[in-house]
Amino acid sequence: MLAACGGGGGSTGTGALSGSSGGGTGGAPAGNTTPASVFARPAAEALTTADVETIIARAVAEARVRNRPGVIAVVDRVGNVLAVFSMTGAPATALTRPGSGGNTDVQAVTVPAALGAISKALTGAYLSSGGNAFSTRTASMIVQQHFPPSANTIGLESGPLSGVQFSQLPCSDLNTRLGAGAPMIGPKRAPLGLAADPGGFPLYRNGVVVGGVGIMADGDYGFDPEVVDIDQDDEEAIAIAAGTGFEAPEAIRANRISVDGTTLRYADTDASALKSVPNSAPGYATINGSAGSLTPVAGFFAGSIVAGSAYGSEASGIRPAAGTAEFNHPDAWVLSDGAGNNRFPVRAGTDAAEAGAPLSAAEVRALLEDAFKIMARARAQIRRPLDSRAQVSISVVDTRGAALGLVRS
Repeated sequence: MLAACGGGGGSTGTGALSGSSGGGTGGAPAGNTTPASVFARPAAEALTTADVETIIARAVAEARVRNRPGVIAVVDRVGNVLAVFSMTGAPATALTRPGSGGNTDVQAVTVPAALGAISKALTGAYLSSGGNAFSTRTASMIVQQHFPPSANTIGLESGPLSGVQFSQLPCSDLNTRLGAGAPMIGPKRAPLGLAADPGGFPLYRNGVVVGGVGIMADGDYGFDPEVVDIDQDDEEAIAIAAGTGFEAPEAIRANRISVDGTTLRYADTDASALKSVPNSAPGYATINGSAGSLTPVAGFFAGSIVAGSAYGSEASGIRPAAGTAEFNHPDAWVLSDGAGNNRFPVRAGTDAAEAGAPLSAAEVRALLEDAFKIMARARAQIRRPLDSRAQVSISVVDTRGAALGLVRS
């Protein structure tokens, strides 16, 4: 979805696409039989402001015992930043990891620590689901140039998600912005892209992903280049303490999932190594002001704790399709503007001048529906239990890069 990056069909801050509809809305074809539902919808779960306060307080307690003050970020399932708390003495900045053969792009760049914490929290939330729980340590394994990353594997294939950072470009058609349109619709973008630095985990309630937590405390924003050893990472321990009570189910954690014969990593430590007792941590009212304070982050967090959006609600911006008028499958979900409107309804191509015969709305709908049917019959590699169905996002664009329709499971 790179139309807004210069490929034509740009978007506004609310995610609306430019260009004419070019041939109707692509309503459901007459006589098209609606398939049977094959997916279970997740329960409507969300983090409350009290939950966010508890997560922060537990992180602060562990950080204090370790003498490692840090920046703590909490997000919801669709990327809204619910809180950023900076402990007294926490590093204000972090250095991205220098390159081994010289620095390119964003290597060896000083960045605000808060942005690193937010990106870690978002990574935990975005890479996880009801069938898999991935941390930023998991991300480190699958985004590097070799898989698995190790001095012993140089020359092997790239990680399964190498290049995934393109999903977080500021000019994305999909990602929404704080303060533009409905305030809590997602997905929001990660300020530094998806993170590979340990210290970010998903948060769950009753088996449902409700968000993520990220910690920046050591001033180093990097990755783990060697998977054959076990690290002792304070940021990871602080994040585990923070997520006590919101842990991912053990059966779906990354260390229960293999890719190409390699078992993934979830964490190099666990709750048994914590130096605090999270359930006995001082309350948020006790530590707010004395141990640190909330920190506004331009473009991401206004400065006051907010509750998360329940994934699947109109307010979250990701919801089930409203019947066959939007998509002819009961398991289809769409991106919404928070007011009931599909942000990417089926439409015809906008490139008649270049293509001569652009895709019609009916053709776009047929492509999406056929792809969705195949997806619903496919089996997922990284979800548990092993016979789980694949769940993906499907989009169609024209030669200008303009989005002609999007649906997800």
